[in-house]
Amino acid sequence: MADVVRAGNRLHSFRRPGATAATAAAGLVTSYAIAVRDPLPAWELDLTEWVNNAPDMVAQLLYPIMQFGTLGGPILVAAAVGFFRRDWWLSAATVLAGVIAWFGAKGVKNLVDRGRPGAYLSEINIREGEGTGLGYISGHSAVAACAAVMAMTAVPARWRPALAAVAGLVGLARIVHGVHLPADLVGGWSFGTLVALGTLAVLDRIEPTRRNQHTD
Repeated sequence: MADVVRAGNRLHSFRRPGATAATAAAGLVTSYAIAVRDPLPAWELDLTEWVNNAPDMVAQLLYPIMQFGTLGGPILVAAAVGFFRRDWWLSAATVLAGVIAWFGAKGVKNLVDRGRPGAYLSEINIREGEGTGLGYISGHSAVAACAAVMAMTAVPARWRPALAAVAGLVGLARIVHGVHLPADLVGGWSFGTLVALGTLAVLDRIEPTRRNQHTD
């Protein structure tokens, strides 16, 4: 695969975009099925406690990475794409996709209405905020996955695993900080991936049209 992805062909820079979308959709459906169970699965609570028991130093190291899951993440990616690649369409689309992922996650939270770990685990170590509110899906995980997928079309293929790892660490940090359960992360990653793939599909259709009109 070429290192530089041409405009109008971003989605297909992924080897099997359809399979990626199907996997993300399956992750969203599966995590939803877990999130709405009552009571919650014991394994999910046990796993949450195990990860959350990480030393404070781990939480401190993960905290800066966790910020990639805020709206600052897509903005940072967009700025880098604009500065290094001069790809202003992808830059703008990255910000838009990040906003959609962030507010879309909030919409899913209201629909599912599942609490955060503190509502189910009395011994959870809450390292950020009060640990109240709704948990499924993780907005940080959604935005991080969305920004990572968008960035993958602007970097050489060998850097893609690193971007995926950053998105993964954002989710892990949310458990370490005591504000999410595992299914929240899977749902967030899946949702963010679908938002990014959908945005890239639309962008691929818009740009050739724009260039054709300009040529005419």
